[in-house]
Amino acid sequence: FGSRCSNLQSSHPHTVHTSAPFVKLRAMPSAEKLAKKQKYFDKLVDLCVNTPNALIICADFVASRQMQDIRMELRGKAIVLMGKNTMIRKGLDMGHLLHPDAGMDTLRANIRGNIGFIFATNCQLDDIREILGKHVRDSAAKSGQMAKANLSL
Repeated sequence: FGSRCSNLQSSHPHTVHTSAPFVKLRAMPSAEKLAKKQKYFDKLVDLCVNTPNALIICADFVASRQMQDIRMELRGKAIVLMGKNTMIRKGLDMGHLLHPDAGMDTLRANIRGNIGFIFATNCQLDDIREILGKHVRDSAAKSGQMAKANLSL
């Protein structure tokens, strides 16, 4: 291996040639990516603190077109905020440090699965539930998944 690896050329700058083939080093995130994450954290904390009404939604088996239609119909009425669970948890941790009485630690403990938030800005939660109900669609059965509805044979 040693003689073969010394002759290999990699186009990736973070590839290190050792006796084991192709070990990648992790690069630090760029300043642009860190700024983008910080903007997301600030938005999440601001919405959690300043918007009293919100829904936590489960987005399992929701198609991208279905999500787009929901966002378009809620435009001007509510803000839909989705994200990776790790980023949501980190944002809620940061928010809890800034606003300990806002209850973000309790919210953080319940972040599991494919979830998102809908913050009601210019409407009631019942209006949002009605809009979400209009966009519910049946999804095809997939092997290994639990059914969301009761089934009897």
